[in-house]
Amino acid sequence: MAVINNDTQISKIEKELDQARSMLMNPMILNPFARDFSLRFCWSSNAIEGNTLDLEETVSVIEYDEVKSGHTYTEYQEAKNLYRAICEQMIPFQKRQITEQWIKAANGLILGRKNDYRTNPVYIGTLVEAVYYPPEAEKVPGLMEDFVRENSAWENSLTDCPVKVVLQKIAEFHMQFEQIHPFQDGNGRAGRMILNQQLINQGLIPLCIGPRGKYRQAFRQYEKNQDLSLMVYTLCKGELDSIQLIQDLTANYNGK
Repeated sequence: MAVINNDTQISKIEKELDQARSMLMNPMILNPFARDFSLRFCWSSNAIEGNTLDLEETVSVIEYDEVKSGHTYTEYQEAKNLYRAICEQMIPFQKRQITEQWIKAANGLILGRKNDYRTNPVYIGTLVEAVYYPPEAEKVPGLMEDFVRENSAWENSLTDCPVKVVLQKIAEFHMQFEQIHPFQDGNGRAGRMILNQQLINQGLIPLCIGPRGKYRQAFRQYEKNQDLSLMVYTLCKGELDSIQLIQDLTANYNGK
């Protein structure tokens, strides 16, 4: 049984999505939205992984190369790397085929070096969370080939698919990717780039996932009983936040 009923949020997305997409056709709305998304996604996606830079500090290092004491060189480099990955792989927002090459390139930019699938065993979790052991390294190439093929078949088969079905499937793909855990590092950030490209490919709006929401809980809920409702809730919230930002930008532009 689903933990959360997302029908109200999904109905709101369906009601407001077409107008938001129309607003984004104006470069005076699209450009500031893309800039905000790039910076906010960079901050939030790194924060989920434990990076302690706040949004203002992330903006400062990316746009002005300004740093403050209290943070490591690695944290600042993570911000620069992820921002580069977003700008090179996702901006401007347009449909792109999600291939293994695209995924590896994204992960390589995130880590700041050319990268391939992991060759060593890894585990996910801590003493306060359940430890999950991803598939053995030798299985990763085949699993990723299946992942990309299944996603391509799904995207190519869609015709006027309801938002609810799209979000449910993207949530499922995200769980699948993170369970494969194909890289030694950077899997979470790469996975959130993939789900955003999937949203763009299906005509939805890219979104940011906050570091203090239900995102981590969604994984535990799925591992417990295959319930995707918390992950769908997280995607819904991000989508509605993006729509609200577009509406705010449009109101400011019209009222200038």
